[in-house]
Amino acid sequence: MNILEELKALRKIPFTKVALQSFIIDIMENFFYSMFEYKNFPSSMPKEYAERYFIWWGSCAGCKIPDRYNKGLYKGEAVFLKADPSDDPDAYGLGSKAIVTSCNGYCETKDYDDIAFGWNNSAHTSLRQFMILSSQAIANALTAVRSGVSYSKNHPIYKARDDKEKAALNEYWKKVKDSDGEDDLAIASKNILDELEGVECSASSNVINLSDPETSDKLQYITKIVDDYMRWCFGLYGQTIQGNGKMAQQTVDEVNGQTSTSFILPNDMLYQRKLWCDKMKALGLIPEDAEIDFSSAWKVEEIKYQKEADIDENGDLEEVNEEGTETDQEAPEEEGGNSDEEIL
Repeated sequence: MNILEELKALRKIPFTKVALQSFIIDIMENFFYSMFEYKNFPSSMPKEYAERYFIWWGSCAGCKIPDRYNKGLYKGEAVFLKADPSDDPDAYGLGSKAIVTSCNGYCETKDYDDIAFGWNNSAHTSLRQFMILSSQAIANALTAVRSGVSYSKNHPIYKARDDKEKAALNEYWKKVKDSDGEDDLAIASKNILDELEGVECSASSNVINLSDPETSDKLQYITKIVDDYMRWCFGLYGQTIQGNGKMAQQTVDEVNGQTSTSFILPNDMLYQRKLWCDKMKALGLIPEDAEIDFSSAWKVEEIKYQKEADIDENGDLEEVNEEGTETDQEAPEEEGGNSDEEIL
């Protein structure tokens, strides 16, 4: 094989479920990276690294490390580190200290008073298993779609008696496909077609068909599985997408009603990050005006959620009765009814 053939072979990346799953994990990882916005943080603390630690390991720490491990642009500044509880467990089973590590070899056991330790969520868990299991399910569904599409295409295998007939059949097939002819036909051994020239169609006895084009109408059910998986994954974390494969019509209230459910987990994740942000301010690692909030895509959904739930600017839920008036207001007297004074 010469160099041109080798380069040509490298272009054709084999389709595998592992490669497809890795691609889906990349999409989901970037989905979670974009959930939060880190405002007014120093340049030494990019949010992508903090979110990577949260997403894959469930925790992250902000602190300063020795200059010999923090050279160049970020020397003397605070950075994000991978952090894990260690040492003797406390009453709740958490380590009384934390091991912090960086990507350039720094590793040390720190007291919690010296670092700002934060969790990804209240369950103190990462999103590793969620992404791996979800991507595996989506990859299996997409593989089924790919197989269904291939199986529903018409793949005739013509029978040729000799190389001359095979070459002639290939030429006719190139015209049918209007391609450059790179894909060759699979040709069975002997038989039939006495005179190829002038033949405009072939009898069924001259062709072997290993596919079933009529199954193409079943593909919508397979693709709906992919749609359902994606809607479920994104819906759990604040993005209530509507797919094309829904089996029943939904009202506007039913669609909007999913927003509050979708914000349970994101709100919990934001709460833990705000606590973590306060710890970093207390240690002087970030400026007082630094904050963590939802990014614009999630902010839009949060506004919908607040309007739906009648949450005021202080975060309080305003109680309303069935008629839409405040519950502490007196209900009007019924028309034609008697007051208490008249009854007495």
